[in-house]
Amino acid sequence: MRHRAWLGILAASLIPFVLTLGNSMMVPVVPVMQSAFGVSRTAASLLITAYSVIAVVLMPVAGFVSDRVSRRRLAMAALALAAVGGGIAAVGASAAHSYAWVLVGRVVQGVGAAFSMPLALPLAGDLADPRGRGRAAGFTEVGNTVGKLVSPLLGALLATWAFFAPFWAVFALCGTLAAAIAWMIPGERHPASRAKRPTGWRRAFREHASLLGATYLSGAVCMLCLFGGLVNLSEALADSAHVPEWQNGLLLSIPQAMLCLASLVMGLFADRWKAPVRTAIWLGLGWTAASFGAAGTFQHMTYQIAAVSLGAFGIGTAVTAIDARLATALSRDVRGSLSSLYTSARFLGPTLGPPLASWLQRFGPGAPYMTLGAFALAAALTSGALLRRSARNHEPASSERQPAHT
Repeated sequence: MRHRAWLGILAASLIPFVLTLGNSMMVPVVPVMQSAFGVSRTAASLLITAYSVIAVVLMPVAGFVSDRVSRRRLAMAALALAAVGGGIAAVGASAAHSYAWVLVGRVVQGVGAAFSMPLALPLAGDLADPRGRGRAAGFTEVGNTVGKLVSPLLGALLATWAFFAPFWAVFALCGTLAAAIAWMIPGERHPASRAKRPTGWRRAFREHASLLGATYLSGAVCMLCLFGGLVNLSEALADSAHVPEWQNGLLLSIPQAMLCLASLVMGLFADRWKAPVRTAIWLGLGWTAASFGAAGTFQHMTYQIAAVSLGAFGIGTAVTAIDARLATALSRDVRGSLSSLYTSARFLGPTLGPPLASWLQRFGPGAPYMTLGAFALAAALTSGALLRRSARNHEPASSERQPAHT
């Protein structure tokens, strides 16, 4: 693949990395902001929730828009807006000492994130050639998982200097990435005809209904298992094992590191794996189901951490394979619209996973793991059947890696 193309793919993979940092860095700062602004814990948590809720609502809109305008320009504008939001929050916190201004800044940042996060996968698919498209899409997942891994530590480190430092970091990172995209991703010379796009989207949705159903379901369940499992493990470490907070965060980084490792391995070999990529999706979910089921039976915390970490490896394998499959199966004209719905479905995980895990704990310490494992098993069986149907209906017997044109 051309050197220039890989520079653009690198820039695309940095979009989820930077935006994940922009939200997850705030998690360790919530108690500090609660004290600094004199607000309730719920109000302080709203600074994170508002960002996520806005992103879930607007991401599908961003996908549809990206199929009708230049994705490069939209990414630059959205990241610039996210930088403005970070700047508003930073000034509101450091100079005005106003919770309201910080909340406004986070809302603006969330709008910018919503219009830029779904562009990583279609941008990578646009820039790569057909043989390298799966690998390029896999690298976007690597950026996402690395962001999840380093963001709590980076947020805590910045907060030791000043509680508003993470907001300034958002301003700097998003602004720098917007400039980098302008340099690293070439402009579109021959944009597709706008008149054909609505028809192409409807036809693609009908033709790929089984594939899209499988990937949306699998992505949502993977993130549900990840965040639900991590919350349950964190609370068990704090309540049962009485682990200090800094050790709790360090131990929780082990499953995150396994997730990152799986995404990296799958991203590197997505286009070289002899078995169909769809096999990795249901295998990853099945592995997650088995690992979480085992975690539900273990009493010792060491075994629970090991089992959840193995489950995170399965999640990383599945979601990276989903990224590769969507990038290779969908044509350029509909890639933004249909992949943005997948990105939005994934955000259901951090929204629903933590409260579900907390509620299930009333039925026993192993109940959350067993329930999440059952979800993963059901998703593996359902997605496996849907993906086999999609392969029979739309793909030649010996060319799964070739993109299906719509």
